[in-house]
Amino acid sequence: MAFTGVPLLVLTPGTGNDYNVYTSAGSPPNAVRCETTFNSNRGSSAVGIAAVRTGTSWKAGSQIYIKQNATISGFSAGPGSTGSTGATGSTGPAGPTGSTGSTGTPSSSPGSTGGSGGGGAGGDGGNFSPAGGDDGSAGAAGNPGSAGGTGGPGGTGGTGGTGGTGGTGGNGGTGGTGGTNGTSFAADANTGVTTSLDNGSGTLSGGTSPGGPGGPAGPGGPGGTGAGGPGGTGGTGGPGGPGGQGGGGGGGGGGGVYDNVGVYTAGGSGGGGGAPSGAAGSGAPGGFSGNNGTAGGPTSGGPGGPAQAGGGGGVGGAGGAGGAIGSAGGSGQGGYGAAYEGPGGSGGAAGGTGPAGPTGPTGPTGPAGPTGPTGPTGPAGSAGPTGSPGTQGNSVTGNSNIFYIATGTRNGAIS
Repeated sequence: MAFTGVPLLVLTPGTGNDYNVYTSAGSPPNAVRCETTFNSNRGSSAVGIAAVRTGTSWKAGSQIYIKQNATISGFSAGPGSTGSTGATGSTGPAGPTGSTGSTGTPSSSPGSTGGSGGGGAGGDGGNFSPAGGDDGSAGAAGNPGSAGGTGGPGGTGGTGGTGGTGGTGGNGGTGGTGGTNGTSFAADANTGVTTSLDNGSGTLSGGTSPGGPGGPAGPGGPGGTGAGGPGGTGGTGGPGGPGGQGGGGGGGGGGGVYDNVGVYTAGGSGGGGGAPSGAAGSGAPGGFSGNNGTAGGPTSGGPGGPAQAGGGGGVGGAGGAGGAIGSAGGSGQGGYGAAYEGPGGSGGAAGGTGPAGPTGPTGPTGPAGPTGPTGPTGPAGSAGPTGSPGTQGNSVTGNSNIFYIATGTRNGAIS
């Protein structure tokens, strides 16, 4: 369009940012006509600075004409922040516990046989006021058997089962909202100044900013593991050993005699019963007591004391032989050949068999089995959604200060 009157300034800016028509015209001190034609695209370097603005301090009477044939874009902020990473998935469930180990082998080792009991003492031979010989003593009971052997250890527990798959990772967070964007064209208020805009062939676009990318997916959780099985119980102990045999019974003492002239003859003492050691009892001289028989030899009893002749007639009886291990002693012989004859004593009974030994101890419990293999890692989650774009900047601010020749394309709010 043609201007008349005040001086004419013609501006044809190239590409660049932050164009101020007033300062680019040299900040004229008086009213002017300023014709500015944009054939090259323009932009902005900061959100608070319009890509193109008319400027302030124009003198009243000035006429500003802008012909816009290019694209003028407001400042575009960067994208929103990246969303947070998704959480790691949960640990997978535990696998099945391994089987229990086998029971240990029972001990096959019985305890040893107990030792034999002691032999009984032989009875005294009869003496004075013609008396019978004393009975032999019973053998002692056998000793207990020893404990059986220890059972074998239990078997190792089975390997645990494979753990379950880990849980799915969490989804990434939503990206942040795009930043604040700037204005494309700003028409400043100036008293007594007209601003005409022909945007018929151009585009005024406020700045734009995309939303931030979604957060990365969370990793899958670790797989679970199965516990090893418990060890098996130990084997049972071996049987206790049998009790030892009882000691042999002592032999009975021989009977004494008493003759008509008052002479006593003692019978022989009984032999000791079978035992680990000892000697036989022996007969006593006439007129005196017979001796007790002591324990006999290793397995068989000692012999009884011999018969003894008396000075006045008659013979004291021989003592009975001691019994072998586990056997009763023999009875003593009665006195004979005199007016008064004493009977021989009875042999002592064999000792009883000793008690069996205790069962051996149970073997130790087996070791636990190894842990099973770890299950597979769980699947990753999904990436988060992209954030919302930032609000587009204004295409025009100061719209009330503009006389439009042609509005053209305007992208963004107009205020």
